[in-house]
Amino acid sequence: MITTMKVLAEKYTDVGVVSPSFREPKEPDRKRIVANAYKAFTPTKSKLIGALNYDGAHWVAFFIDVGNRVCILFDPLQEDMNYAKIKASIKEVVEPLLPVNTELTYDNYTSCFQQDNDNCGLWCLIVLELSLTGMPWHKGLYKLVPYLRLRFLSLCLGYVEEKR
Repeated sequence: MITTMKVLAEKYTDVGVVSPSFREPKEPDRKRIVANAYKAFTPTKSKLIGALNYDGAHWVAFFIDVGNRVCILFDPLQEDMNYAKIKASIKEVVEPLLPVNTELTYDNYTSCFQQDNDNCGLWCLIVLELSLTGMPWHKGLYKLVPYLRLRFLSLCLGYVEEKR
């Protein structure tokens, strides 16, 4: 997940990656340090992407347009409880790291619904990329799962090879 988000951050302009590990520490200050592990909150980053894992079994994602002060939340299962947890995490940890007086407006991305038990991470990555490009959801993406898995794998392998 992290590698693919870093690939997306390099592919698109002015994108920061919020570390998914920020939920692990107990203290809010420590959480903020971890969230910024990849220098996501530098002034040159106008967009932020992140993903969180719940219970080691389910991925959710968020996209922040810093300039427009909008945060798009995405849970592939479309569960209200998960949306509430994502929003609470961002309000506690991420919002304080944004430029002074940046209060976000939150919207849920509801166009995509996970139709199986094992592609939540893939759908998070797809929705993050759609958000970065401004492209709308298309239901035809459901049929492209095998291709999209290989596409993201290829992007990750290329990134790892390049960074060696």
